[in-house]
Amino acid sequence: MNKVSVIIPTYRNPKCLDICLESALRGQDYEHNEIIVVVDGFPEESKDVIEKYKNDVNFLQLPENKGMQYALNMGVYNAEHERILIVNDDNVFPINWDTILDKDYDENLILTPN
Repeated sequence: MNKVSVIIPTYRNPKCLDICLESALRGQDYEHNEIIVVVDGFPEESKDVIEKYKNDVNFLQLPENKGMQYALNMGVYNAEHERILIVNDDNVFPINWDTILDKDYDENLILTPN
């Protein structure tokens, strides 16, 4: 079983983030994947999404916009697992996404699908 830390940077996009998180949680096969959302400024706009997923997702809230690279670095720095998947907040995960990606992982590899 290969657990994954999923890093999702978000900036003022709570509706898409909600759909993204719902699909990530519903579509995973491994129950101990880690999902980290880095809210890159304006955390009050995402408060409903944060509240909805607070038990299943780790949120890092930046009080002001620092930019995507900073947000990604914060997410990767706080990741628990060696396998890291970077996904934008406007993506939808397919069913069994972690099992599907399992064959593409290699040690110390970071994947960011298009």
